[in-house]
Amino acid sequence: MRSQFHGTIFNNAKLRCHSHAAFLAISAAVLAGTGVSAFATVSDVGQYLAGKTAYYLQTGNSSPTIASSNPYEFQAEIGNGSSGSILTSSTLTPPAGATGSVTFTPNSGNNNIKYQQYYASTTALDAAFPNGNYAFTINTSTPNTYSATLGLSGLTYPTDIPAISGATWSGGNLVIDPNVDNTISWNASNDLHLSFDLNNANINESVFNSGGGLPSSYMIAANTLLPGQTYIGQLDFANGVLDTSQISGVMGAAYYQNSTQFTIVTTPDPAAGILMLLGVATLGLLARRRSVAQR
Repeated sequence: MRSQFHGTIFNNAKLRCHSHAAFLAISAAVLAGTGVSAFATVSDVGQYLAGKTAYYLQTGNSSPTIASSNPYEFQAEIGNGSSGSILTSSTLTPPAGATGSVTFTPNSGNNNIKYQQYYASTTALDAAFPNGNYAFTINTSTPNTYSATLGLSGLTYPTDIPAISGATWSGGNLVIDPNVDNTISWNASNDLHLSFDLNNANINESVFNSGGGLPSSYMIAANTLLPGQTYIGQLDFANGVLDTSQISGVMGAAYYQNSTQFTIVTTPDPAAGILMLLGVATLGLLARRRSVAQR
């Protein structure tokens, strides 16, 4: 049961894609902080990215382990700007020698288009999509066409694998009491980007490193999570390069990322347990009364 459940976590596409979206969304704030507008000139393209991710699973205070089912991913995505829409006729040309090819499809839930493929090993991933230059041709409904190239050469996966520490685990799940504040802590990182997500809980901490390192904890306030529930979580460390020079004011990102997935289960509401016991006791009392009445 445990391996099946954690397989469900790993194959949760909504969670996987969310970290990439967060990587892009927070970049606008980073660029604004440097005086560069994320949408300075071009209004029909929002952002574009290409990168690789290694997925890990954590089920206790020991180190995370690489996921068992196709844990290596290549992803490319192009996002809308404030006008027009991105067309699926847009293309991404990998470096010479690549055995993989990219066909963009609409990303459900937004107007972006994306491509993602998973592999059993880094060898298979790198054969399909090797290091080198990835050339985008972005077609929009306005109609306009834009060209840009992202380089994955010289980038590597982060040195550190995200790992939650100091937590209480049971049955492969991180256990917390939702009625009190809970601080989730992890190992320090000096990489470019960090994302902490809890699916179905509207929690996303997404931070770029501005030179002082990245956060190593997140406080979940009391009553944010519901009692007796299961939440799917993901913690990401990413190295990458941001580029706004090729398409005026539009952010491009090439990245390598380590992602650790885990589950949080919240303890049941004590009041609900008491009510259940009272209900059982009441049923027992009524049964005894019926038994006496029938004699």
